Amino acid sequence: MIECRGRNGWFRYASHQVLNGQETTHVSIYSSRRGEFPPIYLQGPKAEVLELLDQLRKEVSEI
Repeated sequence: MIECRGRNGWFRYASHQVLNGQETTHVSIYSSRRGEFPPIYLQGPKAEVLELLDQLRKEVSEI
């Protein structure tokens, strides 16, 4: 079980959605109470989002 902290407190990860544009990537992370707006939302240039995710993966692997 993955727990996340969003704008309304702690929630359990239930699903995600990735939308890729030409230059921008949108990543939404949802709880089971999937509402109109996700508790966690990332948006930015595709290269920067990939760089962030790669960095997170490396840091988690070091533990």
